[in-house]
Parts: sequence; C-alpha cells; structure tokens
Amino acid sequence: MATRMLPRWLPLPSLPARVRKVRFYVLYVVTILVVWEGIVRLLGLRPFLLPGPFLVAEEAWQFAGLLLSSTWVTLYESLVGFALAAVVGIVLAVGIAYSRVIDSLVMTALVGINAAPKVAVAPIFIIWLGTGESSKIALSFLISFFPITVNAVRGFMSAPNELINLYRLMHATPLQVFRKVRLPNALPAIFDGFKIALPISMVGAVSAEFLAAQEGIGYRIRLAIANFNSPFVWAGVILVAIEAILLFQILITIERRVLFWLPAREQS
Repeated sequence: MATRMLPRWLPLPSLPARVRKVRFYVLYVVTILVVWEGIVRLLGLRPFLLPGPFLVAEEAWQFAGLLLSSTWVTLYESLVGFALAAVVGIVLAVGIAYSRVIDSLVMTALVGINAAPKVAVAPIFIIWLGTGESSKIALSFLISFFPITVNAVRGFMSAPNELINLYRLMHATPLQVFRKVRLPNALPAIFDGFKIALPISMVGAVSAEFLAAQEGIGYRIRLAIANFNSPFVWAGVILVAIEAILLFQILITIERRVLFWLPAREQS
C-alpha cells in the first residue's frame, strides 16, 4: 500500500541498477589506482618515469586552478571545432546523399584529407591562423569532420526505398520526405559519428597546442615536459581523459532523449 502512494514518476525500478553501476565504476577506478601504485612500489620506479597516483593527485591539487583554467580553454576549442564539424558534415552529407556528382567529387577528396597526417597539417593551420585558438579549432574541426560526414552519409543513404516511394505516391514534397524518412533514419548513424568525433576533437585541440600555443592544457603539458615535471603531465593527461569520458556520457544521454523510439539504444 505504501508503494502505491508514491508518485508515478519516481524511478524505483531503475534505482538499484544505477547503484550497481556506480559501485562498479568506483570499484573499477579503485582497482586501477591500487594496481598503479603497486607497480610503482614493486618496481621501485622513479617519479620521472612513472609517478604514483598519490603524487599525481598531490600535483593536481597544488595546481588545480591552473589545470582547470587551461583545460577549459582546450574544451572550448574542441567543442567549437566539433560543432562546426557537425554542421558542415551533416550539410555535406545531405548533398552527397542527393547528388551523385557531389558524391563522386567530394568523397574521394574527404578520404585524401582524412589520410593526411594531422601532425603535418597542424603547422599549416598555425601559419595561416596564428598561435591563438583559431588554429586549434581548425585542427579539431578537421580531425572530427570525417567520421561525422561518413556516418551521416551512411544514414541518409540507408533510408528504405519502399518508404520513400510510398511518401512520393502520397505527393509528399522532397522536404517532407527528408523530414519524415531520411532524417529519422539517419539519426542513429549521425550519433554514431558524433560519438567517434567528440572525444577525438579534444585530441586535435591538444595536438595543436603542443606545437604552438599561449594557453590550453596541451601548452601546459608541453611546458611540464620541458621542466621534467612528470606528475603534472600525468595530471593533465588524466584530466583530459576524464573530460572526454564525461562528454561522451553526456552525448549518450542526449542520444537516448532524441532517439526515444529505439528501445535497443535506450537500454544500452
């Protein structure tokens, strides 16, 4: 009787599963830290080679403000680059899906651009755009553009022809066919491209900061390497990894809200 008096929106069935999930991740992280500290102590490694987790945590606490402010710069650059890649990639994918000429001309060029080593492209962006945030945004855009475009093209092209022909028999306009058939069918593939591109967009920003920058976590890590400050390097790398994981989880949550009609994805 007491259970029936509770509000209907209270997620009682999902609470134990969430608790088990949190416990799993806590145990996972603790296990990694214990193994990490054990390896350092067992092998007697110097902090220069591999600092222990406590030493890294101490360094992160001491320079918490510097790390967070620098990471915010990198996060901004990567998110702007990812957003530009998402917009341009989806628009270009629509053109490729509707035009064979654009498909034959653009896709080959995209493969060539994606095959170009980004370490070699980054100096070109720095020469063109300077050492500010523009060159970092450009490299973040470039590195995340290809997976978004390719997955979006796959999604638009995989729309069922029978359903498209049915809408055309009902005298639907091309825009209506796109909104009702092609776009909903392509959204799962588009989100797959997002999940690949979003984490690596930070790789692009950090890589450009390594070469030439005045701020950002990549710039701080490069200075720490020059000063042989290994704990700070590890703190910066771990912070970037944590932010990438959080962004990925946020994207998965958005995907579940947008693709609510797909039960398999909602349960994943």
